[in-house]
Amino acid sequence: MASGQTLLFPKDSAFIKEVDGLPAKEPFDTAHSYRQVVQPYIYIISGHDMYNLFGYDTFMKYRDFDFANNHILGSVQCRQCLMYCQHDEGQTACHRNRCSYGWIWLMRDNKKAFIEISSTIVPGHVDADMTGQRKSFVGDTIIASRKDHSFSNWYTHGQGDCFATFKYNIYADKYHPILLLKERNYWGGCRAGGFWDFTISFKMPPDILHHSKIVVLMEKNNMKRNEE
Repeated sequence: MASGQTLLFPKDSAFIKEVDGLPAKEPFDTAHSYRQVVQPYIYIISGHDMYNLFGYDTFMKYRDFDFANNHILGSVQCRQCLMYCQHDEGQTACHRNRCSYGWIWLMRDNKKAFIEISSTIVPGHVDADMTGQRKSFVGDTIIASRKDHSFSNWYTHGQGDCFATFKYNIYADKYHPILLLKERNYWGGCRAGGFWDFTISFKMPPDILHHSKIVVLMEKNNMKRNEE
């Protein structure tokens, strides 16, 4: 079984095995059937992610998953294409019957999957060339070229209590055209809520097609806000 699975993903050295039991079709959580997934890739890096995406029952089934060393990557693909076609090699011909797409979930090794991209962080949204984009926003992240076009800026914000602190790192997936912003969100011990804007500056790697932000909830940390 393992060797057959490896044949489906021969170029992904981080691949360990397929994860059985996760839904191939949406909605993932029937208690929130209105939720729709808009991105082509989903990274599950913690039990918190598992709970938010699939609900309590699935969370309990996978509560012993080793998220310290591994993660789950989901993507919408046709399994027959993976088995019989070579589209990633430029082949245009496809299998005879119609493609059937569904979510495929892979268990992958954290250390083998990602490479960190050097970056710097400053508070606020600064040095933006936002032509054709929103100049102010609340919610999801935006990547834009700096005015000098030598670097890119990832504009985001962290949400937490009034004493929350944040640490940001950018990673490129070695085997998929995805850039990840990882936010470590440290609980501050305050009852009031708030959010803070940040600009993460970095040099964009080649061939990136998608970007995604992942959040890890951390225990209380005494570091100063905005400190790396």
